[in-house]
Amino acid sequence: MPGFRTQLAEEYARFPLTILKAVSFNKLPEQAPASYETTRAAFIFPVSGKARISFDSESFDALPGKVIHGCPGKQLTFFVEGSEPFCHINLYYDPFEYTNKGSTDFIHSAYELSITDKKGVHDCLEEFLKLSHCHDIRSRFRMNFMTQQLFDILFCSEISKQEAEELNIINEIALFIRNHYTQSLTLADIAANFEKKPEQLSYLFYKVMGIRPIDYLIEYRLETAAALLSENGYSVRQAAVSVGYKDEFYFSRLFKKHMGFAPSRIKSGNKKERIGS
Repeated sequence: MPGFRTQLAEEYARFPLTILKAVSFNKLPEQAPASYETTRAAFIFPVSGKARISFDSESFDALPGKVIHGCPGKQLTFFVEGSEPFCHINLYYDPFEYTNKGSTDFIHSAYELSITDKKGVHDCLEEFLKLSHCHDIRSRFRMNFMTQQLFDILFCSEISKQEAEELNIINEIALFIRNHYTQSLTLADIAANFEKKPEQLSYLFYKVMGIRPIDYLIEYRLETAAALLSENGYSVRQAAVSVGYKDEFYFSRLFKKHMGFAPSRIKSGNKKERIGS
């Protein structure tokens, strides 16, 4: 189904999603078939063994080398086939966020795709499993990056050369921002590093990521600062300086504007916890 796969590639490029968590499962042949109604959208990656997976009346042969997309609101049933345990890794994402963006067809469809770069996908899945046990801000951004990389591997051969190049450059820009967020970065600085005009880079980044590069930088700084305040016990001034803001008061105003509360609230909350412990 090359036409369908190309359509999927274009839709995921327009509506980049974020994986919420990765979970590994192991189903034994002697177990009764697992059956339940799905509440989330997920990508099912068979690792070993074989199973028959059904979503309502649609069935798929699940075995290594394939990925099966499951959608919410379906009766999901696993039938393990053969004598070998069926192992698989599920990547879950929130379908409602993308429904609100106007993208619905692929979210509410069950389908399967073959995998050409098995090693690349395996490496991504291993990374997802590690990150799923971490709850800090940096791990969340790393999950976002790995999501882009995974879909790059799955769909790169199916989309146009121009679109593939766009995805690659956006991954590089996002990584550059995360590696240099403590510096005094401007849009012009980021664009110059990639030899692009600022307005061209900003448009391209927004087209793929749904956010402007400077807003991405601000969000990464503020969420990193929130982690420093809550997990590392930094003062507001220390957190501000650590993420690239020399002016503590400007940082506090920016933090409250984007996060909905003042950074001092995190500090006072931590104090109460320490006093009560």
